Amino acid sequence: MESRVRTVKDAVKDEFRTDVTLNRVAKFARTAPKHFPSAAKQYLADKLPIIQWLPRYSPSWLLQDFMAGLTIGVLLIPQGLAYAKIATIPIENGLYSCWVPAAVMVFMGTSKDLSTGPTSILGLLTAEIIRDLKNEYSPTNISSAVAMMVGIWSLLIGLLGLGFLLDYVSIPVLTGFISATAFVIGMGQVGSLVGLSKVPDGAFNQLGNILKRLPHWDGPTCGIGFGTIVVLLALEKVGKKWGNKHFAIRYISSSRAIIVMVIFTLISYLVNKDRDDYLWSISEVNTHGIQHPKAPGADLLAKVAARSIAPLVACTLEHQAVGKAFARRNHYAIDQTQEFNYLGVTNIVNSFFGVMPVGGAISRTAVNSECHVRSPLNGVVTAGFIILTLYVFSPALYWLPKSTLAAIIIMAVIHLFGPLSLIWRYWRISLADFIACMVAFWVTIFVSAEIGIGAAAGWSVAWTLLRSAFVTPTIHASHDKSGTLQPLARVLTQTAQNGTTENVGGPVIPDDTVVVRFADSLFFPNANRNKIRALEAIQLVYPSVANPQYSADAERLWSVAAEQRLERLRIARGVVMRQMPLAVVIWDFGMVPFIDATGITALAELKDDIRRQLGFGVQIRMIGMTKGVRRRFKRASWKLADADGLVDGDADVVYPSLERAIWDERDRDSLKGVTAEKV
Repeated sequence: MESRVRTVKDAVKDEFRTDVTLNRVAKFARTAPKHFPSAAKQYLADKLPIIQWLPRYSPSWLLQDFMAGLTIGVLLIPQGLAYAKIATIPIENGLYSCWVPAAVMVFMGTSKDLSTGPTSILGLLTAEIIRDLKNEYSPTNISSAVAMMVGIWSLLIGLLGLGFLLDYVSIPVLTGFISATAFVIGMGQVGSLVGLSKVPDGAFNQLGNILKRLPHWDGPTCGIGFGTIVVLLALEKVGKKWGNKHFAIRYISSSRAIIVMVIFTLISYLVNKDRDDYLWSISEVNTHGIQHPKAPGADLLAKVAARSIAPLVACTLEHQAVGKAFARRNHYAIDQTQEFNYLGVTNIVNSFFGVMPVGGAISRTAVNSECHVRSPLNGVVTAGFIILTLYVFSPALYWLPKSTLAAIIIMAVIHLFGPLSLIWRYWRISLADFIACMVAFWVTIFVSAEIGIGAAAGWSVAWTLLRSAFVTPTIHASHDKSGTLQPLARVLTQTAQNGTTENVGGPVIPDDTVVVRFADSLFFPNANRNKIRALEAIQLVYPSVANPQYSADAERLWSVAAEQRLERLRIARGVVMRQMPLAVVIWDFGMVPFIDATGITALAELKDDIRRQLGFGVQIRMIGMTKGVRRRFKRASWKLADADGLVDGDADVVYPSLERAIWDERDRDSLKGVTAEKV
């Protein structure tokens, strides 16, 4: 009996001693205290990027950051007022929404170009929520609650690493949604532009009502409104024609909204100051500095929690897309997860001051970039200027004509329409993408923006599931006499799916060549991840053409977070960088039966990133392309040429085999003298 008990005890002890989970927990408990200080330091540096870039700040950047911050502050005044009008909240609340995002960006932002604040799309989505709840709560309280919930959702996404979920909203869906919201917003302002009240809801209802009441359009109001549009158009044309040659003209053109606001506010004051009955409707802005902090009520938060998902999607998609685009243009990288954290903290803090949700805006970001901003420090100037406006300049805004504000909004959203050439491109590349774009556009116009983006995203997911369910595999048969595949050699294959290296059968690959073997279809849910993983894996091994960390003081990049992350990965994985520069990258499409517009866009960005960061002479070669995939490339106007034919100078070459792609000597001096031995 004792021996049996002892045997059971020994068995239990052995189970505990060899249990993988328990050993992992025990190892973590032993090592955690030792690694905690360094991990905490790195975590703090990731969440507060200012710790990384401020010690590297060059005093020579101060003037550019000051001018950029002042310019964005000036732009935010008319935009904040205008987008608050779209949101159907008191327009001074638009100004309250502007200073916190700029201040928080200094500490938490990973983009020097992004300008965060009210946007037209967020204004429309907030207005839809206010319309349904305005009988129970004030518009200001509702918009503040929406801002807090957008912040909470965004912070959760950032902390839990769930940003990949937004990849299910494709680029065509976003194009259709943004174009439709631009139309809805523009039509909603025409009534104020021509002096009509009691205009019904619905874009086409508004259009019919406004045209029907043409004889009742108010003359003075039309004069102010259309006069504003004429001045805005004139300043825009002048900027396009002479702005590249003269900084002053470019600055005046980019500040055209504030210029017309000053001009027509002054006219309104001079005309109406002695009148009891104003000649046209005025905004009557009334601010008394920053509002006292007040948290939204728990019951209201519960009611807007689910409704806030649509503003969250619109906010984060635009913010991330704009941030990535301008980071690529200016040769640095943003941390997408940290941008979710930034948006979360910004909207949560902002919600205490009677605001609307905020996110990145392409128009202000473009102006910021054109001002050659050097770091996020410009946010200090922007926040300071907005606060100064709230306390000092706001009384002048009382006389701002509503028709001028409507004209500013209309001219701002006109630029959000997707060009017809882009819609035609979707039609040519993929019928599914075109349908998704149209679903987003028409449902948003006829139903609501919330339902529009949800319906289009639902269509995309349903189509993806259907397409995945009916994919037929290609069967590869052996051609050798024995009936079995014979291994030729070791191949160093860079797998885009997981970023690791593996040895597989095939020809020898030289040190200056990488093969990227895509493991599945390239379409909107996985295109961005494939691009990031492929580029990161190559950068881990091959040297960059220029290290911005050691360039001239005045020209170096403000952020080296991406380089520091790569260095940490090299150390963690034990990777030794190669001295030979990269010469050839081969894309293997053998397992890619399908590619869509988002996938082609991601490959174009990958090609550009490889050449910009690893050398403009790096060749992109392709193998394994099916007729369907190659047809999509052709529809996208991607120049391709066959290896046995005449090759245009800027065309990418498609090869019939991996061996041919590796050893083709075309424009490849680095391979002279190397033989293609088999082992």
